[in-house]
Amino acid sequence: MSTNIYADLAKIKKLLCLEESVRYGSISKAAENNGLKQSNMSALIKDFEKETNQKLITRLSKGVKLTEDGYTYYAAACEIKNTLKKLEEEKNLISPLTGSVKLWISDGLGLGVLSKCFHNFYQNYPKVNIEITCSVEMPKLDEFDMGVLFQKPQIKGLSIKKEYILKFSLFASKEYITKFGIPKNLDDLCLNHKICDRKNYGSYSKKWAEIISKASSVTSVTNSSAMLLSLIKDGIGIGLLPIGTAFKEDNLIEIKNIPVNFQIKFWLVLRKDTENSEKIKALTKIIDFESAKL
Repeated sequence: MSTNIYADLAKIKKLLCLEESVRYGSISKAAENNGLKQSNMSALIKDFEKETNQKLITRLSKGVKLTEDGYTYYAAACEIKNTLKKLEEEKNLISPLTGSVKLWISDGLGLGVLSKCFHNFYQNYPKVNIEITCSVEMPKLDEFDMGVLFQKPQIKGLSIKKEYILKFSLFASKEYITKFGIPKNLDDLCLNHKICDRKNYGSYSKKWAEIISKASSVTSVTNSSAMLLSLIKDGIGIGLLPIGTAFKEDNLIEIKNIPVNFQIKFWLVLRKDTENSEKIKALTKIIDFESAKL
């Protein structure tokens, strides 16, 4: 039996569209993260369902859900994805890149967004060392090769690679919720609950500064995002956390009934004299990919 390469490639493409949509829980999110139109990705999945004569996903108001018939095809798609990943890892393991990259970043972004970048980078480029400095201060030009900064830099000799938005929400630990309950509204939060704060959040949001000023019990204030996360996880109080960071923690619950609409811009910047270095390009690509998911 002869193999039709074009037909196989078309089938693989549809399988990967299915896998991405299930992984992101949404066809639109999967399409956006893969540079495709939502309508095109949706059409490919529908075509595949016609070919297989089976309903593979259930389309919900807020995303998609895999059907029982879809599991076999989803498993096959995951195998293809893993095979491609292994091939990419094998290719990169022979990378000749050596040396070091000086990265300047805050502890919050390092912990919540970029920590998983480093694992991928070290796997692909084992001979390159990353020197990581955690600080919210603006660095001097000779202190870093690349930085992820909360202030738009005005330093000559820097190239701004991209601007991102980090979204926050209120979170508390399961232990705290069991003991004190979920605040009913903003007044209840300020009058009857304990709050953990990070020093500079009030400067980013007038609403948050107002909440802190009205709060009857601000149990702790820290200048460290990592410490703030630990305090909230340990049940000390309710606080603002980056949504992506908090969702990784099984012990945390989002306080959805009190929207704070809190978000912070940050920038990925490179030194112009080193931005064309291959190791800088490699790390930039991984950081840009992870940050774009926020």
